[in-house]
Parts: sequence; C-alpha cells; structure tokens
Amino acid sequence: MTKEEHGLFFDAMHRLGLPNEVKQAAVALYLDFKTRPIGVYNAGRKNLKIFLLASVSIAAKALGDLRTDPEFESKMFVSREKLVDAEERMIRSFGVQDSIIPFPELVLRLTKRQMESMAESFARQELVSDNEKEELVRLSYDYLDAAIDRGLDPMMSYRGRAAGVILRAVRDLDLQVSRMDIARAAGFDKGSMGVNANAIESLLKDLKSSESNGS
Repeated sequence: MTKEEHGLFFDAMHRLGLPNEVKQAAVALYLDFKTRPIGVYNAGRKNLKIFLLASVSIAAKALGDLRTDPEFESKMFVSREKLVDAEERMIRSFGVQDSIIPFPELVLRLTKRQMESMAESFARQELVSDNEKEELVRLSYDYLDAAIDRGLDPMMSYRGRAAGVILRAVRDLDLQVSRMDIARAAGFDKGSMGVNANAIESLLKDLKSSESNGS
C-alpha cells in the first residue's frame, strides 16, 4: 500500500475506534479488491479512497462490529450514498472470484449485522422497546434462514436483504416502524430504495412462500 493509504487506514481506525483485527481484515479486503479489474480501473481514475473506507465498513460488519452508517458519515466525512455504492461494487467483485471469506458467508454475515444494526437504531429512536428489538432480530434471523433455504439470489444486495427481512418481521410483529424508517436504517435514500424495491418485494414473496409451505 502507499503511504497515503496507510494514513487513511490509520485515520479511519482512530476516528471510529475500531480494533486491530478489523484493520487487518479491511486491509486484506482492500488489497484483494485492488487486484481485480474494477480495482485496477478505479486506481487509474484515482478513485480508491471511497473503496478503502468501504473495506473498513465491510470488515467491521463481517467481524461483528456494529458501527453505523451515520458514524461513517460524521466521522469520516463521506456520504452514505457513496459508501453504499462502493460497498456493493466491492462485494459484487468478490462474488466473481474466490475471496478471503467465501462469498455466501460474507454476505450472510453482513446481512445479519445490518439487521442487528437496524434493530438497534429503531431502539435508539424509541420506535421499539428492548424486548421488541430482541424479538425483531430473532424473527428476522428465522426469515433470513427461510429465504436462503428457498434459494435466495446470492448476488442480492445485503442491505436489500436486510431491509426486506426486517420489513416482513416488522409487519408480522405489528411494530410501529415505517417503511421509510426501514429504508433509512438500511442506508437507502429514496432513489436507492426505488432501485431495490423489486428485489425487496421478491424477497418478501419468498418469505411468504416459505412460511406457508412450513405451516
């Protein structure tokens, strides 16, 4: 890595208070990404900084750290939209070839951490109680497992997965959490929510089918 890249990693770890294991995983993901065609292309355009930050976000979630998108926005001075886009581009590139973490396992970890982070954000906003938060996470895990058993598209956005599963669980638990609350917690703006709407609805249909088949 370049001296500038080392400095950016150090700054991110310091600002976000992340442990060394996250840094090591993020560096590994970033170096892996740089060797892929999309990484080479963005290096040529001097556009790698956002992917470096995305590697930190992905590594933190994959290792169970619940740093939120707003923390990245406020502490790293990066827009959520750009971070979400960079994350998805990185993850798709890892799906093409073997990576450090098997692709399905990486996406599963990221989806679960995103759902936990979303439930936590609802609790902080007092949209749900602590007990409701725990039940929301438990039911979301069950629905995610059911969707995967039915052959959920492995290339579907992990944020899209999380939003779709949480939306279904919120409805079934009759929680007072709006669709827009879910979109914001998943890191979507209105445009991104529209792009992911079909995928989310498809996921909900899968969950309905799996539930009816199991009854």
